[in-house]
Amino acid sequence: MKIWVDGDSIPRDIRQILVRRCRSGGADNPDAPEVRFVSARKLPDIPAEIAVKVEPGPDAADGYIENAAAPGDLVVTRDILFAERVAGKNIAVINDRGEVFTKDSVAERRSLRDAAEELRFLGIAPASQKGSRRTPQDTKRFADSLDRTLTAMKRAALDKAT
Repeated sequence: MKIWVDGDSIPRDIRQILVRRCRSGGADNPDAPEVRFVSARKLPDIPAEIAVKVEPGPDAADGYIENAAAPGDLVVTRDILFAERVAGKNIAVINDRGEVFTKDSVAERRSLRDAAEELRFLGIAPASQKGSRRTPQDTKRFADSLDRTLTAMKRAALDKAT
């Protein structure tokens, strides 16, 4: 099992949780999944052995992850469109706020996002606020969701093996 992280969009506090909880290959915890941060830029807080740098371009990191990830892996991203494509391939997906996406739930979330965007375009809703409004509760929610998701994935892998 690998965790693929869309490194261009994931906040620093979430990146650090993933680095602490996972291994890069030869760490002391052989049960921990490998993690790979994929981005078009160097992430200064990520060890080089778990970073994958792709050529800059639209959705370059997404494309790399989409081609490399397989069922049984986990993808961490904030990008709803990317999450929808990956979930459609039966790959587990969570976002930086701990929301777990399935094919159905990500499609519903995308519909809400698209509706809000249309309302903003029509001038009915205010412009989307830029910048992070993350709270410590969001970070905790992510960490808890990561633990639950990894536990469920390990159980599923064990059940499949027996």
